[in-house]
Amino acid sequence: MLKTRDHFVPHVSTVPANAGQLVGIHVREKVKAKSGGAKGRVVLFVHGVSVPSVPDFDLDYKSYNWMAYLARAGFRAYAMDHTGYGGSPRPMMDDPSNVNPQQQAIITPRPLQGAKAPNYPYQFNTIRDDWGEIDTVVDWLRKANRVKRISIVGWSAGGPRVGGYVAQHPEKIHRVILYAPGPTVEGLQIPGHTDAGFPMNLQTREDLEKKRWDPDVRCPGQLEPGIRDVVWKAIMQWDRVGASWGPEGGVMRVRAATRFGWTRALAAKVVAPTLVMAGEYDRLEERRAVYEQLGSKDKVFMHVACASHFMLWENQHTALHVASQEWLTHGRLKNVRRGEMRVDPDGEFQAVATAVQAK
Repeated sequence: MLKTRDHFVPHVSTVPANAGQLVGIHVREKVKAKSGGAKGRVVLFVHGVSVPSVPDFDLDYKSYNWMAYLARAGFRAYAMDHTGYGGSPRPMMDDPSNVNPQQQAIITPRPLQGAKAPNYPYQFNTIRDDWGEIDTVVDWLRKANRVKRISIVGWSAGGPRVGGYVAQHPEKIHRVILYAPGPTVEGLQIPGHTDAGFPMNLQTREDLEKKRWDPDVRCPGQLEPGIRDVVWKAIMQWDRVGASWGPEGGVMRVRAATRFGWTRALAAKVVAPTLVMAGEYDRLEERRAVYEQLGSKDKVFMHVACASHFMLWENQHTALHVASQEWLTHGRLKNVRRGEMRVDPDGEFQAVATAVQAK
C-alpha cells in the first residue's frame, strides 16, 4: 500500500514577480505506507515546460504512475512544481492581460474584451530562479530523509534545469536521469535578469495533441485509446483558472521564461552517473548530443522504439519505469554502465555494440 502526501517547502522567491516573498514550493510525495525510511533511496522528479509534475509523474491511471512504480520498489519518490505550475505560486498569471497578446483572442470575450498590453511587461523567470528552487527542495529532502545525496530526474525542459543544477551541486546528487533533455546552446550566457515581454503563454488541448504529439505518433498501438482524455483532465485539475478560460475544455497556462543558459560547458560538469532516455521519434540525435557532452564516466543512452516525447503517457511507458528503477538502484541498466541501450517495439532491452558491461 502506498501513501501520498503534499508538502509546501518554504522558499524565498527570486522570481521577479514575487521576489523576496516567502512562498511554498509544492512537492508531491509517494512512498510505501511502511517504508522503513526507504533505506536512503530518495528521488526527485522535475517537470518540463508546460505540464506540472502530478499529471506527468503521478498520473493515477492504470500502470502509468511513474512515482508509484518507484515507490513500490522501495524509493521515496517526490515531484516538485516550479513557481508558475501546479500547486506552487503563479504570480501575475491570474491576470488574463498578462497572456501573450497574440494569444489573448483564445480567451476573448471571457474574461477579456479585446487584446490588452500586459500589466506585467516582463518575462516570468530565468533558469537561475529554477536552480534556486531545486536547491531549496533538494536540501529539504536531504534533511527530511537524513541523507547526504538524492537522485534526480528531469524531463524535457526539466533536463536543462536538472543538468545545470547537478553541474553546480555534485555533492548533493547521487544518480541522474535526463528524459528527452533539451539541447545545450552555445554562446548563450546564463541570463542575469528577465527580458521585457509578457509572463505567460497559453496551450490548448489541440496545441498539445495535434501540433506537438500527433506528428510523432507513427506506430500502430502507440497510444492506448482514451489516455489523452485522462491526461488532459489531470492537467486541468492542477490549473483551475486555466480550466475556466476558453476555448471549451480550458487551456494550460505556461510561463514565458527568459532563454535558458544550458551550455556544453555545464553539461561537461555533470559527473554523476547519468541515464539519458528518449523515444525514437523525439529528435533522437539532439538527445544523443546531450548524452555525449556529459562529463559522467558512467552514462547510458537509451532509445525506445515506437515512442515520442510523450512516452510517459504511451504504451512504452513501462520502459521508462523499468530503466529508472534499475539505474537509480544500481547505476547500470541491464548490467550496462556505459554506452547505448535500445528498447524494441515489444519492450525488450538490447545492448548496442558500444555498451560496456558492469564488472
